[in-house]
Amino acid sequence: MNAGFTSPLALHANGAQDSVIAYASSSSAPLQQALATLYLPHLQQVLTRMVCVSEGRWDPENPAQSNADEARLMPHESVLKLWGHTPNEGQDVLITPCHWQVGMNEVVMLKPSEMHLTEAESQALLATMHPYFAEDGLDVTYESPLVWRASGAMFDNLPLAALDRAVGRNVNPWLPSGDKARHLQRLQSEMQMLLYQHPVNDQRSQQGRWTVNSFWVYRALHQLYPAFHASPAKLQPQVHLGLQAHALEGRPELWREQWQSLDGTLCQSLLASLARQQDVSLTLCSETAWRHYRPQTPSVVNKLKRWLSPISITQELRALTQGAPAP
Repeated sequence: MNAGFTSPLALHANGAQDSVIAYASSSSAPLQQALATLYLPHLQQVLTRMVCVSEGRWDPENPAQSNADEARLMPHESVLKLWGHTPNEGQDVLITPCHWQVGMNEVVMLKPSEMHLTEAESQALLATMHPYFAEDGLDVTYESPLVWRASGAMFDNLPLAALDRAVGRNVNPWLPSGDKARHLQRLQSEMQMLLYQHPVNDQRSQQGRWTVNSFWVYRALHQLYPAFHASPAKLQPQVHLGLQAHALEGRPELWREQWQSLDGTLCQSLLASLARQQDVSLTLCSETAWRHYRPQTPSVVNKLKRWLSPISITQELRALTQGAPAP
């Protein structure tokens, strides 16, 4: 659903690896239970030789209390600042059709994947909306039922919140605001009225399925960092998104299997780099936090500390969700 780029394991020219793992942990109850059964021997050894040197944390329920520029992005998106990257707020975006559930005091976006929107339905909706998009100078093309690619001056320099930030939550704190967002707000209101009696929605309503009554505009990882994506040969971190879909869709068994796969590939390679005393890093992310690990000096004191208090993978991963509300 999220059209970020999944970078394969890649070595830099000097052999070092800087790796970012998205959704390494989650506050959802099923994944917290799965976390307790994880067996990740290579990650255990990697973290034994590293120390957390920096971290970031946000409260998704109170974005105003966080750094607004960072809080609207997911941790695996904002953490790239550690390598000197700044998010690009350009004209290229993604649009996901969705259902907003209107309550007494809030409007909650339901999980788009649970709409089970078909290709035919999505294409029919886009065909109806396309002339209105075009009137506003937007070029919108269909990619999949939940992903439409769009480009236009309306989005230039417009801060947008990640789709994952709004799913299952009140959308109001995450909607773009201010003068720059005025045209998008007007377009969104017009499209909500247009969709109200659309034939696709009439049929879905008769079948007891959620209707498509709005859409979310956001940027994929490669749109946020186009130069980063275009220059993989440079000293860049590798962002691994293999855990993301399983975490978002609440599939703990597949999430655990993917973690074990990462342990046997990425973590094993990091361990080999550490054995060669290469400068590597590992950044673990959840929905609300990131923790950045770098090699520690193998002093006698450090070795003694590790011997007296061995690294616990469960504790390290749960540290990413401390204080975070369950989704």
